[in-house]
Amino acid sequence: MKLFVACFAIITLATNCNSKKTALNNSKENTSQQNEVTISYSAHTRGFYQKLIVKKNSLTLFKDFEKTNAISSSIDDKDWNECLRLLENINLKTLPNLKSPTNYRQFDGAPHAQLSVIQKGDTIQSSGFDHKYPPTELKPLVEHILSLQEE
Repeated sequence: MKLFVACFAIITLATNCNSKKTALNNSKENTSQQNEVTISYSAHTRGFYQKLIVKKNSLTLFKDFEKTNAISSSIDDKDWNECLRLLENINLKTLPNLKSPTNYRQFDGAPHAQLSVIQKGDTIQSSGFDHKYPPTELKPLVEHILSLQEE
């Protein structure tokens, strides 16, 4: 009986130590993933849909609501660094409260647009604004993102 208890204790301790190592490795991977930044810009109205997702080395464009036909392209480090620089100039805490300078979207005069930033595992979304008429704080970043798709 003592032999059985001793073997059980050794096996339990060995598996506990191994699971802690796995948990530490997983948390390091999650931390590195959380440091990545993703910027998403979407605009839509009846008959129009556009979503741009900008990551470190890629730009993905969707032109349909179902998001079935993705158009992917790579972006230069220079363009990505410009996105990050422009993002630093924005206070992300106030992003949801920014006011739109125009209201054309209320009567289908412009598509409804929204900017989202995923950073450190948090998603921060702006309030709605007119496509190509963002709040002044977002204007440089939105214009840069829209220019990336045209290149």
